Amino acid sequence: MRKIGIFIVCWALGMALVCPVWGAEELKIGFVDMQRALNECNAGQEAKKVISGEVDKIQKTFGAKQKELEKLKEDLEKRGLVLNESVRQERERDYQTKLRDLQRMQRDFEEDLRRRDREFTERVLRDLEKIIKKIGEDGKYTLILEKNQPAVIYISGALELTGEVVKIANQTTK
Repeated sequence: MRKIGIFIVCWALGMALVCPVWGAEELKIGFVDMQRALNECNAGQEAKKVISGEVDKIQKTFGAKQKELEKLKEDLEKRGLVLNESVRQERERDYQTKLRDLQRMQRDFEEDLRRRDREFTERVLRDLEKIIKKIGEDGKYTLILEKNQPAVIYISGALELTGEVVKIANQTTK
């Protein structure tokens, strides 16, 4: 009788230790290469096409102005020795002004393109992040990481410890 009692206690203790493991969720971790997803998804490819179209348009405009400036420089170099001093200086100032304007225009174009590219990229990345969160929830992933950076994109709410941390912190400050 005593052996049966010891067996039942041991069995109950063993079950108490094993039961939490049975109820625990499966640890499921995934990763996403966001750069590849951005480059391969339709929205990312469309954004690239739009930016490429703008770059081509700007390069045509910039190229025409650059040719005009080169002609002005060649004319100044050829006729510079023949022209009187005041006319030559005035044409040099005109050339320098147009050169500065061209450089300023180039900087403005580059800045505008970077801004537009960043806007398109951020919009596509936000959409991809929503998709990843949905995959995480539907696929019951515990954690989804970004492949190229140490960033967590999705984490299961079951792993949330913030409430416990706040509770303990509040208890220790009393």
